[in-house]
Amino acid sequence: MPPDEPMPAGELPPPRGSVQSFRLLTARLRRTAPPEPPPQSAAEPPSQSTAEPQPVAAPQAPAPPPAPALPEPGEAASAVLDIMWGATDLPPQERSMAGDTLLLLLPRLSAGEVAMLAERIAAMDRPPPLLVSRLLGDPRPEVGGVMLERAPHLGAQELLEASRKADSDRMRLLARRRSVPPAVAARLVQSGDLLSLLALLRNPGAELSFESFFRLSQMAAEHPALQAPLALRADLPLAVALDLLWRLPPELRRVIIARFLSDSSTLSRLLAIALSAGEGGAAGMPAKADVDAALEPFFAGQPGDAAVALARLAGVAAETAGRILADEEGEALVVLLKALGLSRANCDGVLDRLRLSGGPLREDRPPEDLKAVFDSLSFTKARVLLVYWDWFVRKAGPYAAAGGPGLVEAAPLS
Repeated sequence: MPPDEPMPAGELPPPRGSVQSFRLLTARLRRTAPPEPPPQSAAEPPSQSTAEPQPVAAPQAPAPPPAPALPEPGEAASAVLDIMWGATDLPPQERSMAGDTLLLLLPRLSAGEVAMLAERIAAMDRPPPLLVSRLLGDPRPEVGGVMLERAPHLGAQELLEASRKADSDRMRLLARRRSVPPAVAARLVQSGDLLSLLALLRNPGAELSFESFFRLSQMAAEHPALQAPLALRADLPLAVALDLLWRLPPELRRVIIARFLSDSSTLSRLLAIALSAGEGGAAGMPAKADVDAALEPFFAGQPGDAAVALARLAGVAAETAGRILADEEGEALVVLLKALGLSRANCDGVLDRLRLSGGPLREDRPPEDLKAVFDSLSFTKARVLLVYWDWFVRKAGPYAAAGGPGLVEAAPLS
């Protein structure tokens, strides 16, 4: 086909940059060129006008093109965010400039646009640090609150600083974060805000130290709403759980006993080592007559004398035995009787005499509940409970002060 012929319909043009495409372009330009003017005849001289020649006007300069319309601040911020989201391999200097541009646009954004910006910045893997700091300090919950709850890469120091100036609403946002460091959790526990503590206990991503757990256990006596979330917490330490038992209703006491106490040969060996290493020493199995004699002052309304005698038989502190005898629910007494080796029939007899003598047990507590507790306990389980309760009274083992003596010598090694 000649190069100056038009392309037939349906035929693909030649590829760009090829010889055929160049020839085709040349032919098209040749067809669209303006025709040359016809040659002037010699017989017809050019006509000359008798009028004065008019001055030729100077050509006017073309008008400058109109300036492009500037984007609105919200559109500009969205464009910058799209660049940051779409370019995974954005160089550091370009990412920094994108963050600085958003800082420049921040004062010109509407409330809704700032909230949108906070949502997208909080979802970023590597958000601009200075922009995060500015948004985090915003008092509005849809801006600063969103950053506080959702921004994943806030350091513990930033969260602690935010918690010092936080009200109860922002405390709850902190407690609901996907990851709560131990120091931040301790700060929330110290605040004492009940709703924040409930959110913290229900958050599986919150890391609580032993001290925080222990403080929550003490607070559960005044705030019953904390009892169930604390008792059901998966990472609740054994020492805290067995101390929490004193402040729980019967239903949750059974939950703690079922969760944390078991029978095994290893546990029996550990118990024997713990008893021999404790201040009370290992107590042998006392005779039933000795137990009955130690309980007589209790039935006679003299719990102090009974506590001293029972403590000697059980190998625990007198304060531990006194605490057990003062328990109105009755489970602690059942544990002591089991640890002293009494049978089910002997236990029933003690409980019946205690009710007739007007002891500390609640009158509305069904006897069947306490008998069920006795049946569910083994000697090993009862002794484990007794050991931990005695450690708490003596402030030993896990209940010792944090600044107490450790295994490392205080003096430097020479």
